[in-house]
Amino acid sequence: MKRLPDKERNQQEQEEKIKKLERLIDKMEEMTTSARLKDIAYHFNDKKEVIKVNIIAGVARGVGLTLGTAAVLALLAYIATQAASWPLVGQFIADLINEVQRHMPST
Repeated sequence: MKRLPDKERNQQEQEEKIKKLERLIDKMEEMTTSARLKDIAYHFNDKKEVIKVNIIAGVARGVGLTLGTAAVLALLAYIATQAASWPLVGQFIADLINEVQRHMPST
């Protein structure tokens, strides 16, 4: 058996590994595509399943948006309370409150 130089042998080994990896990727792509098609076919054939999935997705989006908005508003409120102690910002807020109270009807 003829022995190849180290450089050529390493190159052949790398090419074999690359080919193996490409075959594996092709196989995984085929599996995910067929699974996705089965899932799509199942959902479009069963109307109750479509409705159930859409309701769950809608509720999840609504809850996510609500929690996200609450977190952002809480963060902004915290930053605003911290910023109120700064002289320039504190004076602006005090002036704003005085202006609002001046325009409110007296009771």
